[in-house]
Amino acid sequence: MKRNFPHQPTRLRALAALVFLSAAQASLAQQPPATQASSPAVARTGAAAASAPAADLAAVLQTIAARSPDVLAAQSAKAQADAQVRQARAAWFGKVDAYATSQHYNDPRLTRAITLPPNVAAYPFSADQFGYGLNAQLPIDLSGQIAAEVDAARARAAGAQWSAADMRLRALLQGATLYRNLQALAGQRQALDRQLQSLNTSERVAEAGLKVGNIARVDLLRVQAAVAAVQAQIAGADGQERKVRAQLAALMGVPSFDAAAPAPDSGPTHFPANGNVLPPSIQTAQSALQASQDKVRAAQRAMLPQFAATGGWNRNAVHWDNRPVDTWQFNLGVTFNLWSGGAQTAAVDAAQAAANQAQQQLQAAQDNLRAARGGAVALWNSQDQSWRAAESGLRAAAESARIEQDRFKHGLGSATDLIAAEAALASARASVASALAGWWQADDALRYAYGEPPAALQAVDSTSSSTQP
Repeated sequence: MKRNFPHQPTRLRALAALVFLSAAQASLAQQPPATQASSPAVARTGAAAASAPAADLAAVLQTIAARSPDVLAAQSAKAQADAQVRQARAAWFGKVDAYATSQHYNDPRLTRAITLPPNVAAYPFSADQFGYGLNAQLPIDLSGQIAAEVDAARARAAGAQWSAADMRLRALLQGATLYRNLQALAGQRQALDRQLQSLNTSERVAEAGLKVGNIARVDLLRVQAAVAAVQAQIAGADGQERKVRAQLAALMGVPSFDAAAPAPDSGPTHFPANGNVLPPSIQTAQSALQASQDKVRAAQRAMLPQFAATGGWNRNAVHWDNRPVDTWQFNLGVTFNLWSGGAQTAAVDAAQAAANQAQQQLQAAQDNLRAARGGAVALWNSQDQSWRAAESGLRAAAESARIEQDRFKHGLGSATDLIAAEAALASARASVASALAGWWQADDALRYAYGEPPAALQAVDSTSSSTQP
């Protein structure tokens, strides 16, 4: 009886291939994800990220509000403007100066006044004299110039307060944006780690299949090249993460920021509630316009007659003489400029030009706000749709990758198809994380356009307490 023996080795090779594939899959399933990475540096980076303590966005924003150099500088500018208000208001109360003089002449001079009836005391003349006294000046603001200067200083102080509030909101928006970037990078890194883990599994499967002749060597080389490419992408993502962390630490006013940024579970739920409240940026422009208009009034009233009351007291005597003489005086006068070379008229023109500039800047701020709000709403809606589309794409990519993995394990699919499916799945995972972070960034920008801090700070910071002077 004739037998066909060559069929038996073929069956044995297939059976051995299944045994090797099962053993490889079982050994990989027992290994932790960190040991499946081909690069020790990548494994160490992933372990460090996993062990870092998490910091929520609210804590980060509170630190920025309390320690950011930009916020502190704006607060100092506000304190300076408040002091300038007190300085302008002090002009109403005049000033008193004390003086002391030691005079030496080349010939004797009169030391005291000669009154009627004549009272010529001993030593009325001396070349060495000493005197001291007080001079007082009190402006009488009938022209209203001082009042206009005080009003301008108050408007500038209000503008500085609104500017500090706007700087605070902008710093919070910048901090939230950097934090969302960290979340997106964390999602990208997680997707790359999972892609690397899957490719490592496929690499072990390819090595086992190569030993029994079930998989070609070129497929193994393609998988190994894909592993190296993913490791390079992980290194690039780590570099971007370090850069963003350095920027966030500088904004927070701290040496470094090493905490993890946990990804959000869902997107925003609603638009800002205070749609009719003007943001601090508009309030700043309005205060600047008011201050410039007050400066115009001050320059115009400086051309009016200026009234003032002055007085003084003086004690004068010969050096080492214990018989001094006291004199005092009181003056009530008015001054009116007749000629200044056109300086006063030029001051009025300059103040009026500054007021016109402030008016145009206010109009530009209002136009920009209207455009920013419309763009922020459109971006919010588009990011919402992008996230939902990314979720759908992730489900499709996951199913496609599962199919290609099964085909490759059974020697039915090529390494090119497997690598493409794994790359598409990693891209879909990263897209979901990026779309969700982008949606929150759009929400933060929308809230800034309406004068509100990021939503993460809403529980501990209300609009009325953060933006109203």
